[in-house]
Amino acid sequence: MRFHILRRIAAFLLFACLAALPVRADDVLGDDVNEEESHDYNGMPKLRLSLETGYSQWMYNPDSLSSDYHDYLNGLESGWDFAAQAAWFPWPKGGIGADWIWFLSKAQKDGVATSNASPALHDMRDRVSIVYYGATFMSRLHFGRFGLLVGGFGGGPIYMNYTWTDNGVPNVVKAQTYAAVATVGWDYSFYRLVSFGINARALLSNLKEYTFNGKKVSIKQPDDPHSWANISLTRFELNAGIRFGL
Repeated sequence: MRFHILRRIAAFLLFACLAALPVRADDVLGDDVNEEESHDYNGMPKLRLSLETGYSQWMYNPDSLSSDYHDYLNGLESGWDFAAQAAWFPWPKGGIGADWIWFLSKAQKDGVATSNASPALHDMRDRVSIVYYGATFMSRLHFGRFGLLVGGFGGGPIYMNYTWTDNGVPNVVKAQTYAAVATVGWDYSFYRLVSFGINARALLSNLKEYTFNGKKVSIKQPDDPHSWANISLTRFELNAGIRFGL
């Protein structure tokens, strides 16, 4: 458990470092020109609106499952995300903004063996909806003649609504917690105020309590003070979308 948590934290910190963009674009490109002389950041749009969608991988991976049920949940962990962002750049290279991210995934299969200890088969129908709202701090650097490297780091509340039926019996899990998000991407401007962008995003979050069919459940923590138990909501995403500048 601790190894998986440390691996996720290390990956998230890598994204956070990339989002901080500590290097100059000219150093990356090998240009021996002054950045401020070659690019007028003050002339760039102050407002940036972004709409995007892409692939999202939920890092859930529960233990002690039958191989059949594990394969079924692997399909549920892969889904689509839809995101919108509004950002304002009061400084030439820095800005603040607000994010909305929605993860959606569905799975269904008949005859799933959910336990190695029981021969019973289950007809499963699952739907996971996770919504994040958060504030973000952003930075941007020119990267190529028409390119822009954009990074962000922020956090906010996250809400999960997980519904499924097991042999026709409905179940609902609802939860709320907080998440930290790091993003790094590249925008290509094909018109001054319109760009196409791609980006990678890491969302780090864990649950320690939730409601199951209306009843509150708290995850019991182990006696070892150096370890803990939780349900991971961590995701890694690859997206593409349109950006509008005003």
